Amino acid sequence: MKADAFGNRMIAVGSAPRILWSCHVDTVAARGGAQEIAVSDLGIAALRHGKSGMSLGADDGAGLWIMLNMIAASRPGLYVFHRGEEHGCLGSQWIRRTTPQLLGGIDAAIAFDRAGLFDVITHQSYGRTCSDAFATSFASALNELDAGFRYRPDNSGVFTDTNEYAGLVPECTNISVGYYSQHGPKETLDLGHCEKLLGAMLRFDTAKLVIARDPSRCDDAPWSWQDELGDRDDLAALVAEHPLLAAEMLLEAGVTSDDFWLAAWERERGGGAEYRPLSSL
Repeated sequence: MKADAFGNRMIAVGSAPRILWSCHVDTVAARGGAQEIAVSDLGIAALRHGKSGMSLGADDGAGLWIMLNMIAASRPGLYVFHRGEEHGCLGSQWIRRTTPQLLGGIDAAIAFDRAGLFDVITHQSYGRTCSDAFATSFASALNELDAGFRYRPDNSGVFTDTNEYAGLVPECTNISVGYYSQHGPKETLDLGHCEKLLGAMLRFDTAKLVIARDPSRCDDAPWSWQDELGDRDDLAALVAEHPLLAAEMLLEAGVTSDDFWLAAWERERGGGAEYRPLSSL
């Protein structure tokens, strides 16, 4: 395994791999140190004494664990462990901007970094990053390997590192690894699902994947939070005038008080300093 100047780690297994497997090594937590983990009778891992500013770290410890085990089993592919995903996909941006040759010959970039149990993502903030044909072939292949799986294409992705490669790599997706309520002390991980997913990936036949998307075409226009929010000053005024309604809408959107607290903490400490390349530290 080697590292680039930004601190991303990568290793190629097999000759001329055409699949890039992706995860990230950072997580969202304002508190460091050892954490006490509890596992329920149903195999759900969670913090035993979770407090604001803490998180389980399944986002993306689950993806990291899956990839390390795939490497140990000599499953072919280019494995990239990205740095700085939670700060805006900084590591994958570095690769796209400074070493795009790393992606030469890659047909698909697949991230193990999606919440839930079922999703093969077709759209991220870039717009469409993965064809329906690819997502369907991926989901079908997984479902054939485990009778309990119910994977299917999903177009509600936000972003992860593979989004950065959508202009260079034909198929860029993200698949569910079994965590929920990430970025806060209530985060959980379905250990059984994660283990079954690893078992499937150790037997997965990548020849079944359908490569159909042209990365030079943008099928859907990219979106941004600014497009959705419109004028921020007007929105801030409305929130100030109707705070309870704003809180209700945030809850309906899945934003918890812990999420909000952590965002406020990040703002108070200066908005989160940008990562620097390791070579400049």
